[in-house]
Amino acid sequence: MRNMYYNAGKRIRELRKRKGYTGENLAEKAEISAKFLYEIENGIKGFSAYTLGKIARALDVNSDYMLFGDDSKNG
Repeated sequence: MRNMYYNAGKRIRELRKRKGYTGENLAEKAEISAKFLYEIENGIKGFSAYTLGKIARALDVNSDYMLFGDDSKNG
């Protein structure tokens, strides 16, 4: 399970950087703390489906991509 969170966090960080957001920007858009986002991106903490959904909406991507790396649905 930890590996899943680590990989998802890595993808979230990559997407955030690709979109030009700072950690603070994305955290604000996703309505979570910047510290929690940092912990997610670095695989330190897990997250709920609700939190994943908020981050996915803030990044305008499918949550499947963040969890599984399948970007075929993200165009």
